[in-house]
Amino acid sequence: MIISVASGKGGTGKTTVACNLALAVGYCQLMDYDVEAPNTSFFIKPDIKHIQKVSIKQPYFLTETGADFSKCAEFCHYNAVAVIGEEVILFPELCHGCGGCLLVGPKQAVREKDVVVGEVKKGVAKPNINYYMGDLRPGSMRTVSLQSALDKDIIKSELVIIDCPPGTSCSMVFSVKDCDYCILVTEPTPYGLNDLQLSVEVLKDMGKPFGVVINRDGIGDDQVEKYCRDNYIQVLAKIPNDIEIARYYSRGDSIIDYNPEYRQVFENILKDIEKELEL
Repeated sequence: MIISVASGKGGTGKTTVACNLALAVGYCQLMDYDVEAPNTSFFIKPDIKHIQKVSIKQPYFLTETGADFSKCAEFCHYNAVAVIGEEVILFPELCHGCGGCLLVGPKQAVREKDVVVGEVKKGVAKPNINYYMGDLRPGSMRTVSLQSALDKDIIKSELVIIDCPPGTSCSMVFSVKDCDYCILVTEPTPYGLNDLQLSVEVLKDMGKPFGVVINRDGIGDDQVEKYCRDNYIQVLAKIPNDIEIARYYSRGDSIIDYNPEYRQVFENILKDIEKELEL
């Protein structure tokens, strides 16, 4: 079973829920798909055993041949290639490495090279967590390339918990595309409600079952709960706005470290998901 943990905006407690769920269950694959800002390792404290470089193909142009590369620029939907006179300019941050330049460009005058865009780190953590984290190289925009590399390590017969990127962009959609259930983490504020509604619409379009965890319960208002009630969305748990939880978080400790009774809260989240999925 694959459970993705997502949120409409950053800072709502998505990673907190993903890590505490993994720690409470004790046996799982925990995968950090938030490759632009991975931070599950702060709380899981894995022993990293292997680091895998992830690279993509990017074209380079043998301009000294005098060939015409204008078809490469015409072909590229992402405007990653510009041809000005005899000069060819590649914008690497826009290049998707599709290989189109080799197909339409002058033969033998377009080549490809490997460009490292980040790393996948693999390790283990107590009690019995297999840990995977994507770490995008600063300046790179190849988020999905890292996530695709993480996809290859997923063992669907095991419990897999994915910490998704915040928001509802392509990288979030990629992170939930194969999940059996998605936990949406929000906070009871107008911003939290607005971004929760955006996430709900995405998941409905994708046909994914989901429930909500309300973090920092006690601040703001009751509009998130009212929205969930009116739309028949299950609230899986509410985590109170507790200064001690924040203090433990700032030290890289879990909610379960703060109060072991929270273990049951997260175990119940898993039970509720299994019940809904009839597992």
